[in-house]
Amino acid sequence: MTTLNATDNVLVEQYLRCVAEGLKEIGNVEKQDILAEIRSHLGERIEQLTAQCTNYAADHAIRALGDPNTLARQFVEAAHQQHAGRSYAPWVLLHAAAQTASSGAKGMLVFLIGLFGYGAALGAMVAAVLKHFIPRVGLWVGSWGFVWGVPPNHVTSRELLGQYFIPASIGLAFLFASGCTVLLRRLMRRKSVLPSTPPSAPGAGLRAWRTG
Repeated sequence: MTTLNATDNVLVEQYLRCVAEGLKEIGNVEKQDILAEIRSHLGERIEQLTAQCTNYAADHAIRALGDPNTLARQFVEAAHQQHAGRSYAPWVLLHAAAQTASSGAKGMLVFLIGLFGYGAALGAMVAAVLKHFIPRVGLWVGSWGFVWGVPPNHVTSRELLGQYFIPASIGLAFLFASGCTVLLRRLMRRKSVLPSTPPSAPGAGLRAWRTG
């Protein structure tokens, strides 16, 4: 365990207090684990810089990690994604996917997958319910192509499923929902590493937490 001098220790603890302010959304145990990892990384980095005879080693190490509020947000996002990756609840996964949408193209893709998958599942279930009240709802084919719902021209179209439309719609809804859930769980686990690595190449502790 790295032992810091009094001045460096004060700087590190001040930085950690700022990070802790941004970690209020997650549990205390998880927050303490994160702070311990950051403290360990800073200690190791300061020790390395000191061995290289770098002046103001603590300042350099802390500056390399960046703004404490930004770092805290990255850890909070990673925590939410990891929690979502262990959930089977569609609303939890979709909410987590929505939070990743602003993180870049990959995050937006995850959100769009969730939106399409669960939207298609909901649409199929609605179609199954509407079949009881609107008999024309079905899988129709005509010169205009295929329609899962009400055809644009009933006279020139043909219904393909008939009495099997309702069980087919329910089955389709299940396939879309379950497939989307499995895919989002996998993508969320991969997304847990997305909080960017600080420029100073943080130690294995931070990387291990993000991929845990």
